[in-house]
Amino acid sequence: MERRLSYMTQMEAADAIAAGRSVIVPTGATEAHGPHMPLDTDTHQVDHIAALLADKIDAVVAPPVAYGISKTFEKFPGTISLTIPTYQTLVFEIGAALVRQGFKHIILLNGNRPSGTANDAVARHLIDELDEDYDFVVSAVSYWEPAAAEIHAMRKSVPGGMGHGCEMEASFQLATRPDIVKMDRLEGAHYGPVGWDLVAPTNPTRTYARRPRPQVGHAAIFGDPSVASAEAGEAFINVVIAALTKTFTELQTSYGERRK
Repeated sequence: MERRLSYMTQMEAADAIAAGRSVIVPTGATEAHGPHMPLDTDTHQVDHIAALLADKIDAVVAPPVAYGISKTFEKFPGTISLTIPTYQTLVFEIGAALVRQGFKHIILLNGNRPSGTANDAVARHLIDELDEDYDFVVSAVSYWEPAAAEIHAMRKSVPGGMGHGCEMEASFQLATRPDIVKMDRLEGAHYGPVGWDLVAPTNPTRTYARRPRPQVGHAAIFGDPSVASAEAGEAFINVVIAALTKTFTELQTSYGERRK
């Protein structure tokens, strides 16, 4: 069956609502990802995962949000960033429209790390504003989070090597779109492990400092893409889909009584 709302007629969308299917809203970004990867990396990856996940959990996929919170890299050519309030308003309005249409479960599936905490706030805002009139559930998760331990165990880079334009993202792109990845352009670029990591166990405190700038030789990379491979990318994708499928087939709401 068709999974993408973009390709459905209005009657087919109504059928999906009537069938009680969840709707996945992929949130990505348009931002610099080093000299080796495309600007739409985050959007492509989360949309790719959303389509695979939809098949597993009988959901539909809304059009991806291609602009996110990308102020970190706004000094780099090609980056198009929204401010946090604008981004949250956009995602809230998308979610609210889907709730009012009749969807009972909205999944905000994130692919751009800075947007993850914003999506959590949006999920709470949707419930706060709409649960008097609508009975629905909203989930917010970055696609890699449920599989973090498995990905960490599979990695070749040290902690701090999976952040942005890194081992995981470069591997994902090599597995899915190798023709537009330019690994040879990493030669001479400055990159390496940073103070945070997408999947390694770290202190949860977030401490931000001056943002990277191309004028000082920063390559818009957080981590180590040099160890990336298509084989690793396929393995990462497989564990991500398995973990997300388990998450949404065994879903527990935050306020619901814990299941035994």
